[in-house]
Amino acid sequence: MKSIVVLGTSSNVGKSTIAMVICRLLYRQQLRVSPFKAHNLSRSTYLTESGHRIPYAQALQAWAAGQQPSITIAPIWLEPCDGRTVKATIGGQAIGQIALSDFLERYRETNWDLLKSCLSQLKAQYDILVCEGAGNPVDLSLEHGDLANLQVVRYLDANAILVIDGGRGGGIPHAIGTLELMQPEDRQRIKGLIVNKFDGSPDLLRQGLDWFEQRTQIPTLGIIPRQAALFEGLTTITRVTQRPSSGRDNHTLTIVVIRLPHAASFADFDPLETEPTVTVKYLEPGDTLGYPDAVILPGSRATITDLQILQQSGMAQQICDYVAAGGTALGILGGYHMLGQTISDPEGLEGIDGRHDALGILAVKTVIISKRIARQRSAVSIHPQAGLQVSGYEFHQTRTQITDPTAVKAIFDEAGLGTIDRYDAVWGINLHGIFDNGPWRRTWLNRLRQQRGFKALPTGISNHRVQREEAINLITDEFAKSLDLSPLL
Repeated sequence: MKSIVVLGTSSNVGKSTIAMVICRLLYRQQLRVSPFKAHNLSRSTYLTESGHRIPYAQALQAWAAGQQPSITIAPIWLEPCDGRTVKATIGGQAIGQIALSDFLERYRETNWDLLKSCLSQLKAQYDILVCEGAGNPVDLSLEHGDLANLQVVRYLDANAILVIDGGRGGGIPHAIGTLELMQPEDRQRIKGLIVNKFDGSPDLLRQGLDWFEQRTQIPTLGIIPRQAALFEGLTTITRVTQRPSSGRDNHTLTIVVIRLPHAASFADFDPLETEPTVTVKYLEPGDTLGYPDAVILPGSRATITDLQILQQSGMAQQICDYVAAGGTALGILGGYHMLGQTISDPEGLEGIDGRHDALGILAVKTVIISKRIARQRSAVSIHPQAGLQVSGYEFHQTRTQITDPTAVKAIFDEAGLGTIDRYDAVWGINLHGIFDNGPWRRTWLNRLRQQRGFKALPTGISNHRVQREEAINLITDEFAKSLDLSPLL
């Protein structure tokens, strides 16, 4: 069976979700299937078991294919810094900040060698590859640096799908323009068109598709209605799987996440987003905090810089005042360290050496070190309830020490993974993925609910990864109602 490459007429047409759905459909046929994306521009990431970060979308596709995410399926990660520069990581090795145009030109040959090596490994291990393209496959401004689209199609001798956004208008002209700019041999590899996010007139669309099919001889493989396409976000669809049959609980918690400029990943909050009795609000450092049920500081890729932004914007003082008034604060990794007393960078690893005063509401101090810690962890909770099994992963270059043992308690049976103040109000956790743990998450939320006089939620629930499987199956079933992949396969 040939491999499949999912191309799009532009970014954000839904390639990632459609590739995920195809992975799950093939996995259900008991095929050994693997996703692949040559390079991805993304902030949302997942840490693999080997300690490498890959885009979260490819991790999701790997789970849909029934495998563990690995760097082989997403070997080049580009993290956007501003409109012109990215932080590039090639094969797990960071090469620093670079202009995107320079990266595409300078590393083209070495990148292609790496991609061929990864594709060869995957071809040897799996029956079929489902590859996701990037942007538009014939974007003339990126022609010499694009390795994620037609270069992969040709190398794999793959069948390709072209996806258009049916909700924006102009999708069919976009498809025609894309095909016209292709070489004839590439155009012949396009085996089908998928209209995603469609919410217009079916009759008018059918007229346009009939004309398109007559002109191009390319069949339409599916028209995905916007109602189904709304499920594209993992958080959206998992919210559906968890909503109680009796409807949304009127006693809803509000949890604020501070959108730090250098936040490491917002995937930590997917499980909270899925809770039907939780509203997650994302605030910028300059916004007004108010009085939510809890405030969370996420992990950071530039902890000292983000700390200074919090302080200069006034958000740091708002958080301190909020906690002093009885509020609950939780920090994850860099966010945890900001809640402490000081953060030191003696070697200037973040570019700002010296010791810096933090928020001072947790009796810990943190030193930035050269050694990177990247590992999966398992532990048993002490708070908010003893005996709950949790798992997650560490990813940091820090050493955190308790400054006053009488002022804090360990959250887990391994003290280095987190501390809480004596009032159970300020939580610091050195684990990504803590909210993935269903019983721990619900128990923590129930503490907040108790403060509001709300009824406790059931804690005997499955972990988020189990719910994630339900979500992948649900979105696959929704999309499959409108897809016919037989011409492609």
